[in-house]
Amino acid sequence: MRALVTGGAGYIGSHLVLALLEAGHQVVVVDDLSNGHLEALRRVEELAGRPCSLIVGDVADRPKMVSALHGVDVVLHLAAFKAVGESMTNPERYFRNNTGGLASLLESMVDAGVSRLIYSSTAAVYGEGSLMPLTEQTPPGPDSPYGASKLLGEQMLQWMCRCRDLRAVSLRYFNPVGAHPSGRIGEHARTPSNLVPRVLMALTGDVPALTVFGADYDTPDGTCLRDYIHIQDLVAAHMVAIGLLERPGYHLYNVGTGRPSSVREVLDAARRVTGRAVPFVDGPRRAGDVPETVADPSRFRQDLGFEAKRDLDEMVRDAWRWWTQNPGGYPE
Repeated sequence: MRALVTGGAGYIGSHLVLALLEAGHQVVVVDDLSNGHLEALRRVEELAGRPCSLIVGDVADRPKMVSALHGVDVVLHLAAFKAVGESMTNPERYFRNNTGGLASLLESMVDAGVSRLIYSSTAAVYGEGSLMPLTEQTPPGPDSPYGASKLLGEQMLQWMCRCRDLRAVSLRYFNPVGAHPSGRIGEHARTPSNLVPRVLMALTGDVPALTVFGADYDTPDGTCLRDYIHIQDLVAAHMVAIGLLERPGYHLYNVGTGRPSSVREVLDAARRVTGRAVPFVDGPRRAGDVPETVADPSRFRQDLGFEAKRDLDEMVRDAWRWWTQNPGGYPE
């Protein structure tokens, strides 16, 4: 199989490219390197013992994409901006890149005769006030332009499956964390918005202390609850989902564990793993954050037999190994 991975030099993308190469597939990566890293792909090739092809460019560059799609069997579309807070202050950037980029990619796929797509969606399509755990039948109601941009993408895919005979799977990620067990690839985060990298930076003194954004939520310990999933489990979900493209139509799945963890529970896990207490201060709530986001992953388990295997301590342990071996992430 020949797979094209957009955003393949990024955090999730690099782990996915490695899994595809290790499974014996040919891989083409398209990445504009705005958030991706050449060093990540170099290490992926080193770990896999096989090369991938890299095309540096934007998915909105239709001539380049039509050429890149030649001979491709499946597209895995991960390229997107993903910072909730940034999307609140610069929403037009998110709609142009996330929604507009997908629209352009779909046009290129039609021109190239490629009809199979795995779409990187998000739990951010759900809204505050939704009953937990979240199922695929929970009415969407995004609380940020980021979530809205991803929901629009899902709706576009549903129409393309009806009108253009596209076969597509949307995977609603919950909160991916961790790193490859080798410590060679992980989340590059010099100015992270996600919790676990910020915890690691506080532990190593890269920042004086972690700021906990909101300690007064209506949750057991006052901090936000999130469904964290190990990056290796998330990648495994993609590999399973590729098989769904043998079936016609559109498919939608949550990808999480169903086991929520609070910010303070993540701090406790970091203490257990590292033997160090995480310095932190309580701060104000962050725009766009919701108190609780927890998946009901049962549909994926029932339909395809997939279940996340790794617990919170393993997620933090692998992230810590990556961070201590690569202080500050990949070299510039």
